[in-house]
Amino acid sequence: METNDLEGMVKQLYFRNYIYIYIMSLNEAFDEKVKNSLRLVNIELKRNVSVDTGKGDWVHAVCALDDKQFVSGSEDKTLKLWNVDSSTAVRTYSGHTSCVNAVCVLNAKQFVSGSRDLTLKLWNVDSPTAVRTYSGNEYSVRTVCALNAKQFVSGSFDETLKLWNVGSSTAEMTYEGHTDSVTAVCMLNDKQFVSGSFDMTLKLWNVDSSTAVMTYKGHTGWVHAVCVVNAQHFVSGSRDDTLKLWNVKSPTAVMTYSGHTDSVNAVCMLNDKQFVSSGLDRTLRLWHIDSDTAGDVIPTHMHRVIALDKLDGYHFVSGGESNIVKLWSFFHKPLEVVEDGVDKKLIDIVGNDPYNIIQSFLGTADGNRVNEQLQKGGKRRNKKSKKLNKRSVKRKFRKTRRKSRKSRK
Repeated sequence: METNDLEGMVKQLYFRNYIYIYIMSLNEAFDEKVKNSLRLVNIELKRNVSVDTGKGDWVHAVCALDDKQFVSGSEDKTLKLWNVDSSTAVRTYSGHTSCVNAVCVLNAKQFVSGSRDLTLKLWNVDSPTAVRTYSGNEYSVRTVCALNAKQFVSGSFDETLKLWNVGSSTAEMTYEGHTDSVTAVCMLNDKQFVSGSFDMTLKLWNVDSSTAVMTYKGHTGWVHAVCVVNAQHFVSGSRDDTLKLWNVKSPTAVMTYSGHTDSVNAVCMLNDKQFVSSGLDRTLRLWHIDSDTAGDVIPTHMHRVIALDKLDGYHFVSGGESNIVKLWSFFHKPLEVVEDGVDKKLIDIVGNDPYNIIQSFLGTADGNRVNEQLQKGGKRRNKKSKKLNKRSVKRKFRKTRRKSRKSRK
């Protein structure tokens, strides 16, 4: 593989789909046996700040606009729009006077950002200047989440959450209850949302009530991240190096996920059974909702990741240290099973070597069997190959028997 050609390398990853290929950088590629391998599809979309600044500002926020575009926010006070097919930003949005901590998409044409300058701003995707500025927080805005196309909730270091309407520059409601900075918020449904705080708790809120419905305790460190699994469950990430699964009806955690060796700063659902987490230990970890042990542990190579968001069912983006934003692929589209007469077979298999089977087929019974064989170093053999092996063994046995007979004579 030619590693000096980014476009060619990405195409090879898409069309060859080796299970064990993992690209570290533009100058290095190697095969590594990684269980259910996360693969870095695009190496570096671009630094989120001008190269000539001479400093490595962190990317604090990423949010998908659709399955091809996403927005990032950085310490350089700007936001940038990216397309996954390009290594340069489509557009830069300027207006904040301090670090951009949070971003959320309202609809296909608008998004909201929150900043250390105590404000939130509404942006049209096709314009580099803000449509509206929202003021009212006493300290830095740390997190923001869309409830619908017209309303969003923000969390601040002033220990409050606020409900906003895109048409008004002042908050509709303020939610009080946390005793320290509010660092995470996520919509549960159109009437409820969950927040996380440096007070080590999470809280469930009804949109139309300023007091919390329930408080969830169990973390022993600051809560940095929260992500909704479904209408009844959500996952949190904490400075205590763990993630926890919660049921909205119970104040205690259903499950604790351990494995990170430093603060967990971001978590993102990939599908209804899997989620990915990241943090200051410079790893990405892929989890199954029913297992407290990570299925994949992928090093991010000297970069601490503090922001994650899913683009589609097969890709997600990460942001963090050194202004680097990365695009990851964790599964490719499933292989189809078609009936060929009586037998069923997989289509879109590249080559005959089992190591070339597209990884996304793991998740079905057949795919899991393939994966187990690959992890053991074994190969899939059809009936014909088994017969050939038996014949070769018989031939060897006959030869040795003949030799032994000759030696006796």
